[in-house]
Amino acid sequence: MEVLGVKKKKPSNKRTVHVSVRAPENVVKTINLLVDIGLFKDKSDFINYALQETLRKYLSSIRIEITPELIDKYFELLEEASPQLPEEEILKVLEDARNERRSSRKETQEGRS
Repeated sequence: MEVLGVKKKKPSNKRTVHVSVRAPENVVKTINLLVDIGLFKDKSDFINYALQETLRKYLSSIRIEITPELIDKYFELLEEASPQLPEEEILKVLEDARNERRSSRKETQEGRS
């Protein structure tokens, strides 16, 4: 969908969180008008679009210093967000990959003979 010359991304299936926002009445009326003319599905769709565009604008210009504390925090958040496989499963995946690689090499060598 294109909104005022800017292509809108299709809605994603990402998990969402409810956020309450207070806005001036004239801003809400304008958002409602954009919804009424079909540029947005609803107010939430507009607000999500506006938030994403604002983040895209500002995040592209932010420069941060990478510190050990920042790296530690990154990995903490990553660990919380990503389920971890038990060590046994990781070793099994690695072994399966090695076996597949060996099998592929063997087939390639047999094909050359």
